[in-house]
Amino acid sequence: MMQYPLPESIGNPELLVGREKEFALFNKWISRIPKRLSKSRAILARRKSGKTAILQRIFNRLWSENGEVIPFYINISEKKMWLPDLASIYYRTFATHYISFLERDEKMAANTLTMEQIREYGVLKSMASIVINVDAMRAQKAEKSYDTMWHNTSSTAPHRRTCWRPI
Repeated sequence: MMQYPLPESIGNPELLVGREKEFALFNKWISRIPKRLSKSRAILARRKSGKTAILQRIFNRLWSENGEVIPFYINISEKKMWLPDLASIYYRTFATHYISFLERDEKMAANTLTMEQIREYGVLKSMASIVINVDAMRAQKAEKSYDTMWHNTSSTAPHRRTCWRPI
C-alpha cells in the first residue's frame, strides 16, 4: 500500500494523473540505481508544471516500497542562503529521510531532525559515521571552514554508501 510520509504539494494524491510517460522514464532510471548505472538527472519545465509533485510522488513510492533505493527529497527555497545554513539543511534533511526510511517512521520524514537528534540516533544505533559527520560539520562551522563543511561532509553524505551502515 502506498504511504505518503512526505506531504505532496498537489494536495490529494489522486490529483496527480496523466504522467505515465514521465514515470516510466523515472522507473527505468531508478531500476538502474542499485547497479550504479544511472547518472544524475535534471527536470526542466515551466513553473507550475508538476515537477515538485512528480518528485514527491517518487519519494513516497520509493519510501513505501522499502527497497534498495533510499529516497531523499529536498526543496531549497529561492532566496539567498549562507553556505553553512545550506550545508546544515541539506545534511539534516538527508539524514532525517535516511533514518525515517530505516525506522519505517512515516511521521519523521516530514519533520527534519536537529543535528543533536541525528547524532543521538547515530550513538544509539552504533552508526559512528553519523556521529563523525555531525561532529565534523560542527567543527567545520566553528572553524569557518564552510567550503569543507559543504563539499567534504554535507553534499557528499548521500554518495558515501559505506558511511551509513552500522559498525
